[in-house]
Amino acid sequence: MSHISVIIPVYNTKPEYLSACLESVINQTERRLRIIAVDDGSSDPVPAILDRYAAGDARLKVIHQKNGGTSVARNAGLNAAEGNYILFLDADDYLERDCCEKALSAMEEKAVDMLFFGYSTNYTNRELKRVLKNPDPGLFEREALELSILGGDRRLGGVEVGAPWGKLIRRSCIEENSVRYTPGLKKGQDTVFNLNLLEHCESFAYLPLPLYHYRISEVSVSHRYNPEIVDIMEKTCGAYREFVDKYGKGEIFRRSLKRKYWKILTGEYCSLYFVHPKNPLPEEEREKEYLKLTLREPYRSAVASEAEEAGGLWERLLLSCVEKGRIGSLFRLIRIRNAVFNRLIQRFG
Repeated sequence: MSHISVIIPVYNTKPEYLSACLESVINQTERRLRIIAVDDGSSDPVPAILDRYAAGDARLKVIHQKNGGTSVARNAGLNAAEGNYILFLDADDYLERDCCEKALSAMEEKAVDMLFFGYSTNYTNRELKRVLKNPDPGLFEREALELSILGGDRRLGGVEVGAPWGKLIRRSCIEENSVRYTPGLKKGQDTVFNLNLLEHCESFAYLPLPLYHYRISEVSVSHRYNPEIVDIMEKTCGAYREFVDKYGKGEIFRRSLKRKYWKILTGEYCSLYFVHPKNPLPEEEREKEYLKLTLREPYRSAVASEAEEAGGLWERLLLSCVEKGRIGSLFRLIRIRNAVFNRLIQRFG
């Protein structure tokens, strides 16, 4: 039986990226693999590319299905998995040639349920390695990892806790506890899955090697206009609340959840809808709509909680605008932030 099942959800990936992804798995120095590529209703030439690679390597199983979204595709991969361990790989990313060998060796040596490892962020013009050096062992405990998904933790900046990739997972933790992705969530599916998975893992470790390559090819915040973002994220946050309630998490988790609402309120909601250049509403209407949002629960409590936390200068500026109802000023700050971010990416990415 294969030691590792590598699960790759595929949907209309660029052919050159998909080929690089598949070749990085097929050519792993660790040969005991089951490679599962789930074609989630892709158009040509993706299905043919997958079938061609499968014809050349018996370890590669291709599942063709109607488009159901990333959650459905990942679940299909989990249902077809075998062996002792799971490794998720996105179809436009790729692995170091010895990723599986080194991760498997460390996993079995340390005898843990989940092994995190470093990665490289691959921009158009450069590569940035993200590896933690001498991390605090306390970071790799269940509560710290779960809290980092909800509220963030800068000490884990080189670890993608909420992403599906960048980790090797003991398969029994998934199967014995029936952990699966939640169909219907359009954002945050991975974080919800990982929260529930972490709850059923007992031990964790970290391998400080950049074994995964994460591609960033479209990073501008200006192209992702989403008028449904509030409804979408409220469903995701509802899943976070269900997790907190289901497992009887304490006050620290409830504060982290409030922090999550604050970050979304001043992050995705603004960048993807309220200040987006494609938003057809007049500025005054946007400001009124946003103000109404801040005055209702759970956002009102999130704002009050943020006021107690007294974060850095930037957060205090945003908080002051929200508390005083100066939404126009808030929007101007967000636009400046987005413009600076995009300029930096264009210059250094």
